[in-house]
Amino acid sequence: MNIGIVLALIATALLVAALPRLRGTTLISPWCWLVTAIWAIVVVHLIPNEGLSATDRHWHKAIQYSAHSLIFCPFMSLLGARRPQNRMWEMVVNTLWLILVLPALEAVIVRPGQNYDTQGIRAWFMIILIFVSSMNIILGRFWICGILIACAQFSLVNAHLPSWLQFQSTEMVPWGLGFAIAALITILALRKPDRSKMRAENRVWLDYRDMFGGMWALRIRERINVTAKMNDWDLRLEWRGFTAADGTPLPDTLPADTQRILHLNFWNLMRKFVNQAWIDQRLNS
Repeated sequence: MNIGIVLALIATALLVAALPRLRGTTLISPWCWLVTAIWAIVVVHLIPNEGLSATDRHWHKAIQYSAHSLIFCPFMSLLGARRPQNRMWEMVVNTLWLILVLPALEAVIVRPGQNYDTQGIRAWFMIILIFVSSMNIILGRFWICGILIACAQFSLVNAHLPSWLQFQSTEMVPWGLGFAIAALITILALRKPDRSKMRAENRVWLDYRDMFGGMWALRIRERINVTAKMNDWDLRLEWRGFTAADGTPLPDTLPADTQRILHLNFWNLMRKFVNQAWIDQRLNS
């Protein structure tokens, strides 16, 4: 059996195993993008290029590049995983992909038989996408996965990065899929820290931070803290949980007004990403 199919089947099995963790969240779209990207990459590499004419070889390379570019879509989709804009955000993700593959489309449709060029701004833009995709995950608990994802993306689009970053190897695609599988295995294998003794709000916050990445976590933290300062509330949201305004731990029992303010604002923000059942599961754990 083709090594690509084996790797894709392993990746799909791991993604299906992770699917229950996403129930009640807005992460289904990134999940779908990731499955699509993996299988698109594998399928296009099943098409043999032996015996193809020069025109057909250019077409074949353009299709492969288009499939490889899909690897950015899951992580760009994650950056828009907030209700109610998350559905419209998928149009942005589709547009981003079309911009990346535009040279290949031109080579196939407008200038059949000619090579397409991804050097220049587009090649540097891919480096930025790799950095943004990986840093969003590196900022959370799954930082190892962020590094592996960066390696996967780097391998899959290596031929289209600036020339000084390119490796002359025919094994970059298997390496890329291998790094992606390693990232998925790491996510499933990493033991969740014991948070049973934490405040209920902190359990929700840390699980949210780990699932949605550092960029959304920073945004939520900023929103809570700006609102708290404007209204002179005696609480702040830090990277590891809620504290009093002076940085000391919150008391076990909060004043009724503080508790109401905390829940009203924090839960409203959380429900833009997860449903109430997801929140309740963590409150009762």
